[in-house]
Formats: sequence, structure tokens, C-alpha cells
Amino acid sequence: TFDGPARGVRCAEAIRDILAAAIVQGGSTLRDFIAVNGQSGYFQQTYFVYDRAGVPCRNCGTPVRQIKQGQRSTFYCAVCQR
Repeated sequence: TFDGPARGVRCAEAIRDILAAAIVQGGSTLRDFIAVNGQSGYFQQTYFVYDRAGVPCRNCGTPVRQIKQGQRSTFYCAVCQR
């Protein structure tokens, strides 16, 4: 159901929390990215579905699915992300 502005506020708060956590952990390293200090970010180790096709969802245990759209991959849990 749509709950209007309250949903937008919750979403904005969640985005701020996730971005803050990513910064604390050094950001997200995708494939071969290395920061100027020579280190990779560690936030990607907390991802629930990205690049985890076939691996159990960290929330419910259902294997993560992958589909290709254009030249891009989308990863999702069929139970948690409807």
C-alpha cells in the first residue's frame, strides 16, 4: 500500500544510514577499483544481493537470482524483493 510522504521520509532516512555506513567502511569496491590510498572499500561485503547470484539471500535464505537487462545485470531475491 502507498502511505504517501511517510514512506518518502523513511526511504530518505534509510538512504542516509546506508551511505554513512558505506563511508565508514571505506566505500564500495566494484571489481578492480582501488582508492587513492591503495585500499579497496569493504562495504560491498555487506550487500544482500548484488553479485551474489545463486548464493542464499542474507535475509531469508532463498537463492539470489540474476537477470540481464540490456547489457546490465540485476540481482534480486524473489521472496524479499517483490
